[in-house]
Formats: sequence, structure tokens, C-alpha cells
Amino acid sequence: SPATAVDETFDASRHVVLPGLINTHHHFYQTLTRAHPEAINKELFAWLKALYPVWARLTTHSHRLATRLALTELLMSGVTTTSDHHYLFPGGLDEAMDIQVEEARMLGVRMTVTRGSMNLSEKDGGLPPDSVVQDEDEILADSARVVAKYHERGEGAMVQIALAPCSPWSATTSLMRRTAELAEKCDCRLHTHLAEVRDEEGHVFPRGERIAVCERTFGLLTEGP
Repeated sequence: SPATAVDETFDASRHVVLPGLINTHHHFYQTLTRAHPEAINKELFAWLKALYPVWARLTTHSHRLATRLALTELLMSGVTTTSDHHYLFPGGLDEAMDIQVEEARMLGVRMTVTRGSMNLSEKDGGLPPDSVVQDEDEILADSARVVAKYHERGEGAMVQIALAPCSPWSATTSLMRRTAELAEKCDCRLHTHLAEVRDEEGHVFPRGERIAVCERTFGLLTEGP
């Protein structure tokens, strides 16, 4: 019998009881642009280019709604533990991580909130427009803030923070390395995108430089400069 009093007893003898499902990668804000007519049936890079101008208008209110909707949909499908890779920070969305923690706690979902980042825009040879990227020092300062404020350790942790430069084509080598160093210092996990589709492999590895890209992505802290 339970060690503490319960509010209600449910007879599950005619049911199959499963543990909660785990979702390891998501982009909650993209819930708002499903089936957008400008992006239907496009390959990854063309899809991103079509939607970046739309996502650039993401506000704190719409981000909160997207997070709440995505978490609710996950719960209704049996997911009780999730991660979200949020790397989009248009002007005015400085509290994106705080919003996600608030919503996860309100709904009772166990969540890894990944503080994503992009600092390599179109003008510097990257994919995203200037309006959705941040300065490297700004990214690292906020990453440290979020880890210090929300990262829980140990058994039973409900909210954990991971650091997550978006991809080798939207984050610089310096940001990748410094983020890896910060994650090691803060004892939290790293997360990124790498070689999702064939088009990306051609973009990221134009001369077969797989070692260089892995170094950029994972830091290779033990090898020094």
C-alpha cells in the first residue's frame, strides 16, 4: 500500500500500464508553423529559408503558447519526459528558457531545456538571417545564467539544462568550442544537429573535412588549441 494518503484510487486491472515515453529532440516553436504553405514538401535548407522570416517574428507570448501546446500534445501521446532544442532568439525573446521551465513545471513534465544558439548568419556564410542570431558572448552569458538558475542534478531531477549550438552551419567554431568548455565546467550535457540530410553533408563536408567538423561540433577539449 502507498506510504502516504492518496486522493483517488483507479482500478487498472483491465488496462495495460506502460512507463511514460521519452522524447529526446523537439522544436516547440515550430508547432506554430506546421504545414505552412511556403514550406510544404521542401528539402531541409529550402524549408528553413522559407520559415526563418516567419520564425523571426516569434514573441514571448507565441513562444509560451507553442511550448504549452507542444507539451500538452506530448502528454496526450504518452510522453512524460522530453527535451526541446530552442535556438531561435529574435529581439525581445531573451526569456525563452525561463518560459519553457515555467510551462514544464506547470504541466508536471520532466524536461531537459536546451539553451540553443546561432551566431553564424547569412552575411558570415551561415544559413539563418541576421535577425535571429546572437552575439557569442551574449549566448555564453545567458547559457551560464540558465544553468545556474534552473539546472537540477541527482535522482528525481525534473528540470535539467543542456547547451546546444544549433549546427555547424549556424554556429561558429569558436562558439562550439566555448560552449563545450562551459558545459564541462557546469557539468551539463551538449546537444546539436549534425548531418541530418544529404544536402547538409554536402554543405558541411565540401572537401570531406569530417574531422574538422567533428572538432567544431564536439569541442575535443583534450586536444588543446
